[in-house]
Amino acid sequence: MRIKVLGAGREVGRSCIVVEGRKKVVLDCGVKLQPEPPQYPVIDEAKDIDFAVLSHAHLDHCGAMPLLMKRRIPVYMTDITLELSSLLLKDSMKVGRLQGYGTPFGKSDFKKFVKSSRIVGYGEKFLSCRLFDAGHIPGSAGVFLENEGVFYTGDVQTIESNLLRPAKFPAACKTLIIESTYSRRNHPLREQEEFRLVEAVEEALGKDETALIPVFAVGRAQEVLSILKEYAPKIALDGMTKTASELVAEYGSYIRNRKEFRKILKKVHMVKKGSERDKILKKYPIIIASAGMLGGGPAVDYLSRISHREGSKVLFTGFLVEESPGSNLIKTKIFENGSQKFDVECELHQFSLSAHADRKGLLSIISRLRPKNVVCVHGEHCGEFADELEGRGINAYAPKNGEEVKL
Repeated sequence: MRIKVLGAGREVGRSCIVVEGRKKVVLDCGVKLQPEPPQYPVIDEAKDIDFAVLSHAHLDHCGAMPLLMKRRIPVYMTDITLELSSLLLKDSMKVGRLQGYGTPFGKSDFKKFVKSSRIVGYGEKFLSCRLFDAGHIPGSAGVFLENEGVFYTGDVQTIESNLLRPAKFPAACKTLIIESTYSRRNHPLREQEEFRLVEAVEEALGKDETALIPVFAVGRAQEVLSILKEYAPKIALDGMTKTASELVAEYGSYIRNRKEFRKILKKVHMVKKGSERDKILKKYPIIIASAGMLGGGPAVDYLSRISHREGSKVLFTGFLVEESPGSNLIKTKIFENGSQKFDVECELHQFSLSAHADRKGLLSIISRLRPKNVVCVHGEHCGEFADELEGRGINAYAPKNGEEVKL
């Protein structure tokens, strides 16, 4: 058996892994958006593919899926993953045109992707494969290739959140392909971070200032809404977060409390036009908007409007890739993205509400599945993690992009 990493090798972004056993399968095919320009996997190396599986609807996993359609292969995923990835891909093509980068695929490739999609549920067997709830975002899945004994975690979270149940796993596997985003550190107690977030929001409200929360439209927006449910009438939801949240409510079986989430959505204000954002800032003190790393979207527009207000707060709740506009803003208090550049006088705060397992969670997955081989991907410290696992007597690998592991 061979495992070739075409993306997410010792990096976070453009996940794309080829597993070749009895059949040849592609696991995810994403894009790395930051730093610009966007970077894609080298798909030419993924020849003679039998089928693909999409673990979840985040662009670093789904953003290059239409590239595979030149081979017209079936792509398996959950139903909500198809809906959410379609939403993100259409927006990605639009943003690519506006930024002048374009995308290496067009509308016809996107349509082929939708047409080639095959819907499967958790636990349902297809082509000797099964999907398991990954606990990362609604519809996210770990992929078990039964014939090869390979389990791919995708992005995974082992603890329960306000929105989602924890990940589930097969009984065991021979080879584990594991995400390694937080292989070097543990998260603080989630309850403590949620309390800090609520405290920061209340402080802004007490000063009649704005709390701007840049979020990933899929997953994080809905989690933050669930945490701040008591403040729903004071929240404005802008950008793709609106449609994504409505889809999550529609496909409610993937979340813990569908009824409660629908109630929250009825109370928040959905921003309809960019032209009303000045009015929104006067009326709604809590703004939840994409994009999470401030690489674009309405969150950047709101930031430019409140940048001079020392009492306002920008609250980051997600992972920030090194050199992304959000990461650089925290380091320098200067926002810079493309031709945009301005100082930011607002207070900046970071909270650990990660949808990724921390070091303790990753080690618990390995202990539970008892694999003979572990392939570490999707992390900036994959090499160190693999070395540590080797020291524990496990065959561990951390391939770079383009490298292959033969088992």
